[in-house]
Amino acid sequence: MNIKKSKLFNQKGVTAVNVALMAGVLVGMSAIAIDVGHALVTRTQLQSVADSAVLAAARQLGLTYMGLTQDEQQDMGRALTGDEQAQILAMASATAYENAASDVHNMSLDTGQDIQFGTWDFNAHTFTPGITRPNAIQLSARRDGNQNGPISTFFAGLFGINTMDVSAVSVAALGTAGGPSAPGAVNAPFGISEDWFTGTAACGSQITFSPTGTQGGCAGWHQFDEQSGGGNTPQNCNGAGGPGGGDGGGGGGNGGANAHMMDQVIECLEAESYDSPPIDPGYTQFEFTGGEVASAFPELEDLYDSQKDANGDWYISVPVYEANNCANPSGPITIVGYANVKVTTVQPPQGNGDGLIEAEVQCDTYFDAAPDPNPIGGGGAPTPLSPYPRLVS
Repeated sequence: MNIKKSKLFNQKGVTAVNVALMAGVLVGMSAIAIDVGHALVTRTQLQSVADSAVLAAARQLGLTYMGLTQDEQQDMGRALTGDEQAQILAMASATAYENAASDVHNMSLDTGQDIQFGTWDFNAHTFTPGITRPNAIQLSARRDGNQNGPISTFFAGLFGINTMDVSAVSVAALGTAGGPSAPGAVNAPFGISEDWFTGTAACGSQITFSPTGTQGGCAGWHQFDEQSGGGNTPQNCNGAGGPGGGDGGGGGGNGGANAHMMDQVIECLEAESYDSPPIDPGYTQFEFTGGEVASAFPELEDLYDSQKDANGDWYISVPVYEANNCANPSGPITIVGYANVKVTTVQPPQGNGDGLIEAEVQCDTYFDAAPDPNPIGGGGAPTPLSPYPRLVS
């Protein structure tokens, strides 16, 4: 009997020890879970800091490119200047300062370590650091012993862990344009057939806006969304005579395109009083007219002379219209994209010949349009680069 009681008491003692051990383990696990949860919440907040700061910095990078000449934009060996880098870094720091992570407000960045300029490869999804014509920025927001201080633990100190380092990294890149364009972005009365881009044409290829109707002149004249009729005053012109014409205003009708309306549009462009409409690719339609429109050449030559630079180059943005051939376009046609172009020659008709408009399509220049949400993939018209960034990593 005494032996049985002794065994019973021994078993109770073992059970008590096991319960105590289990309770310690559970308390420890709960403590770790609370601190890990705190770290995860802080990391989410740091990710928001990194995302907002890197987008602001990349937008400043886009504005930097928009402020350059076309030749500077296309110089693939051009490095960011010290002043340009300083402006971008300052924008990132100012944005981070407006954000918080856990108990630290006004987050700071170590601009020498936390921010890198570089190139984002959209196909390989890789970032390569460098200041030579970068298209992306990588930014790290962190709380550690060197920046913003590590986060304090609640219970892990019982196990000798009093602080934890937490960080988040984000990359923003300037992609290709392809979404809706801003009003006034498309600024010339020419368009390029979609078919031109399905052949051997590439960046830097030559094209003629006149003569048209051939593979080399796979293009056409347009008068934006203006409808001819009535007083033939362009509705989008804010110059002499005011708006009218096109949309039925000012006695306008619905007569499609004609040379007289095109002359008026070109004159408004020369006076810099024409507000070309925005483009939503796949939906917007412009009025095109077939043929060479010889009567418009005098006004067009004046426009070219007023806009060309010292090298005789006139940089314009033109719509790409839906077509599966290079025939002269006519009537309302859907716009599917746009391209940047350098016009080098505008020569009125000589004798019985056609006028000559020579140009070069450029793909490495920036265009004030929304970034294409899906920049990867072949086919279709090449769109210029966008100064608006998006998060890529």
